[in-house]
Amino acid sequence: MIMKRKGALIVSIVAIVLSVIFAESWVLSLESKLRGRILRIQVVIIIQCGVAVISIFLWKNLSTVFQTKGHDASPPRLFWKFILILYTMFAHGSYLSNVFLVRTEPSVLAIVSYLCLGAHVQMFTFLVIAKAVGFIIKLCKKRPLKNNSTAIMAMFYGFLMTSYGYYRICQPPMVKNVTIPIKKLPPSLNGFTITLLSDIHIGPTVGKKQLEVAVDITNSLQSDVVVIDGDLVDGVVSKLKDAVQPLRDIKSKHGIFYVTGNHEYYTMDVENWMETLKELGVHVLHNANARVPADKADDNSLCFVGTDDIEADRIRYDGHGMKLDTAIKGCSTEQITILLAHQPSAAKIALQSNNKIDLILCGHTHGGQMFPIIIGAYFINPFYAGLYQHGDSFIYVTMGTYYWGFPMRIGTQHEITKITLVSV
Repeated sequence: MIMKRKGALIVSIVAIVLSVIFAESWVLSLESKLRGRILRIQVVIIIQCGVAVISIFLWKNLSTVFQTKGHDASPPRLFWKFILILYTMFAHGSYLSNVFLVRTEPSVLAIVSYLCLGAHVQMFTFLVIAKAVGFIIKLCKKRPLKNNSTAIMAMFYGFLMTSYGYYRICQPPMVKNVTIPIKKLPPSLNGFTITLLSDIHIGPTVGKKQLEVAVDITNSLQSDVVVIDGDLVDGVVSKLKDAVQPLRDIKSKHGIFYVTGNHEYYTMDVENWMETLKELGVHVLHNANARVPADKADDNSLCFVGTDDIEADRIRYDGHGMKLDTAIKGCSTEQITILLAHQPSAAKIALQSNNKIDLILCGHTHGGQMFPIIIGAYFINPFYAGLYQHGDSFIYVTMGTYYWGFPMRIGTQHEITKITLVSV
């Protein structure tokens, strides 16, 4: 009987996995816009399922805080349950902000919703750790904390960390100075500077005023080149065109270069974004390259190479995808080659190719943005944050200029990076 049940369970799991694979293949074969809508619905369902697990766990642990013996329906308890339900609804509604609350400036409702989701994550983390510690204490035959005490501590921790995380992102991005030694860098380019922006995520919780702050800081650095390394927006051009206008005010001696991130493809409006950015004076590197300075010979210039984000390959976005060989074609072996690729996974692919690449600039990870997501970001990405060396090549991964969704930073720093190339 037990063997039959195990067999039925295995068959069921295999059937579910095969069904998911088949469904995903079918979705990816659809027309672009329809495919994009279905993929977004999938993301919403996955996120809601994850948040639902957290909500159930928190409800079981927090709903009894004001319960008194023999008074299960007392007014304080009923009021507390109402507050908890309202708060949970805000947390669940956060991702809907990306659909209904995208505008020039952040929506207060979107910020509140995402802060509730952030608090959700923080309280869940605290309670999981507290229960693990309580279990160990119990094994040691000592008296653990009472459930009510643990729940109150979890709420205090959640409020404290959410407030701290929000305070951090209300500060301007810090300027991080990074010096990178480049072999065979021409003497004329010694001290060449690059300002790196990435993961601005203009959308429901990041708006025009924050972009203006980033542009002012960028201009104060007076770099030779400015790079926008993907995930600029979380919405379509029709809703965010005014929000990106400050980009036209960026001052750079040799231009502004941009490559797509995964979130541009989630908007399903990449072509319109590329045209809009060109109108703002931004040089879009759509699997292409550019000589810098443009009027110098190969042995006295850099070759900036930009590839589409690898997410375009996964979702089969028409006319897009990481095509490194196409992008780098035309770069001379005498030139120092700098690759702009949004995801560290793309950097890994580039390093495994036969192409000569001296420096790769990435974003995407946000450094995990906040604890405990930091842990996942560290293990999932081949390069997490900061400067790495691979043979004669260097990889720099920025933690991002702002943030996605949660208006919070805990254990990470939003940054604008000024990179200085030096000869060795």
